[in-house]
Amino acid sequence: MELEINQRDAQGLDMELSSSPEVETPAGTPSPEVRSKKEERKTSTSSISSSSPVRSKTRNLMSRLGRRTEQTATPGTEEEEEVGKGWRSLRHAVKVTNAVTPKKKSTVTREDSFLKKFSTRQPYRVESNCNPVENHTENVSKHETKEKHRTVFRMDGNLMLYWTGLVTVAVLYNLWTCIAREAFREIHENHLFVWITCDIVCDIVYVLDIICQFRTGYLDQGLMVFDSVKLAKNYISTKYFYLDLACLFPLDFIQFFIGIHPMVRFPRFIKLYRTFRFLYMLESRTAYPNFFRVANLTHILFLGSHWFAAFYYLISEAEDFKGDWSYPKPIGEFSSVTRKYLASLFWSTLTLTTIGDLPPPETNWE
Repeated sequence: MELEINQRDAQGLDMELSSSPEVETPAGTPSPEVRSKKEERKTSTSSISSSSPVRSKTRNLMSRLGRRTEQTATPGTEEEEEVGKGWRSLRHAVKVTNAVTPKKKSTVTREDSFLKKFSTRQPYRVESNCNPVENHTENVSKHETKEKHRTVFRMDGNLMLYWTGLVTVAVLYNLWTCIAREAFREIHENHLFVWITCDIVCDIVYVLDIICQFRTGYLDQGLMVFDSVKLAKNYISTKYFYLDLACLFPLDFIQFFIGIHPMVRFPRFIKLYRTFRFLYMLESRTAYPNFFRVANLTHILFLGSHWFAAFYYLISEAEDFKGDWSYPKPIGEFSSVTRKYLASLFWSTLTLTTIGDLPPPETNWE
């Protein structure tokens, strides 16, 4: 419809221009009014540049009007106004055509090699015809890279959380059982095979933890490092590597010469630093960090009471169970290991909490 309206306006303008008389100057050149109109038509026609059929028809219409108006002249004001109306209708038609025709926006895509290098998304392949040998090589290298990344532990990953939890269990096993087996010998002698098996399993966990830390990634300028050589150098350059080696110092073999003394496994206590890492990760992942802090504090208090109970019995045994301060002689009802441990734990609890009256010590050891 818009094209038909534009064509009608153009036809009316042709009829008006044909009815107007031709005016020339004495020298046979166009008048100044005609020259100004020619320039105006040139500027208006140059603004119309499109490949659509509507615009091509508009361009043809304007060219025909230009040729017609070159032969005509408008000496009077009425003719000039009529010609101006025709051109205004043409401009309106051009504006409508430009508004209707959709314009294609040119998008400039620029790939940032730095961001693309560290992007986690799959790379977009622009080339359609690629060498199959190169594609196979790239696929193999990508597969190998993924496999290498899978064997590297992230410092704050879920797998590292579970593994540090297992290491924490092994550390707590040594902290709770070694001193109890040393003080109350019946616990160790009645289940000797079980304790030896548990000790070996904990030592294996300690060895695996060293291997795990060789494959634990770290951040270098905000980026995770997966290179095996860099990971090994980073772990060896820290103090934790030497602490882990000291944890596995084989003092257990001394027991073949001095007898059974589970406390010779005391180097295993050095691994305690891994429990702090586990507690930090656990508190940062839970919605109730204060609950775990209170539980950790309670556990420390009970562990201290446990160690003081063992020390109390060892000192009583070294003093041959003499005096009111020490544990009674293990005869009759005082000879069971349960009674020994509970009585010693009761004494250590009273001492730590300063509840009740206790007999004063009599010897230097006490």
